[in-house]
Amino acid sequence: MVKNAVVVVDYGVGNLLSVKRGLEFVGANPIISGDPQIILSASHIVFPGVGAFNNAMTKLNDLGLVEILKEAVHKGIPLMGICLGMQLLFDESEEFTHTEGLALISGKVASIKEKGSKNIYPKVPHIGWAKLNQANAIDWKKTVLKNTDIGSEMYFVHSFAAQPADQRDCVATCEFGEKSLVAVVEKNNIIGCQFHPEKSGKLGLKILEDFCAL
Repeated sequence: MVKNAVVVVDYGVGNLLSVKRGLEFVGANPIISGDPQIILSASHIVFPGVGAFNNAMTKLNDLGLVEILKEAVHKGIPLMGICLGMQLLFDESEEFTHTEGLALISGKVASIKEKGSKNIYPKVPHIGWAKLNQANAIDWKKTVLKNTDIGSEMYFVHSFAAQPADQRDCVATCEFGEKSLVAVVEKNNIIGCQFHPEKSGKLGLKILEDFCAL
């Protein structure tokens, strides 16, 4: 068993190799695994995801990884959810059907497709670069974004977004049409990025580096 590695969780959903390469670039020792023992022996856990919420939760349940991820968080292992991986951290999602999530952060996941003031729907999915804005009165310098400037652009691909029950869990937002969407969440040792840091150039890779330094 490889101990003290950064484990990229393999549950059949997500662009694992892209995340692994990003972690290697910043000097981490990443391994891709869905083995519960390896996940629980990790120094850090990266939890990516692409696709539908309900399908991802089905896979996690089938593999017995729901309780493993909760146990890892309880042990204090830093965990970063990316894109769908961030959404799965929440209580529930309304994507296609109501589906319960990991319930590691209170809140829900909802569609970003909503009419604006001119009665026009923004084009979904949200694909492309968007600036990170400071959320609420959060102390940016005490988060995983401490070395990332407010206004830095990251690469997003998503049709749903998290809505934290406690706004203190929201670190950064981004603009989509007339809406402000949650872009980064952080609660204790849990971090979520709606964007893809591994696809966001040097600035995104710096976030991965700072996560691995936690």
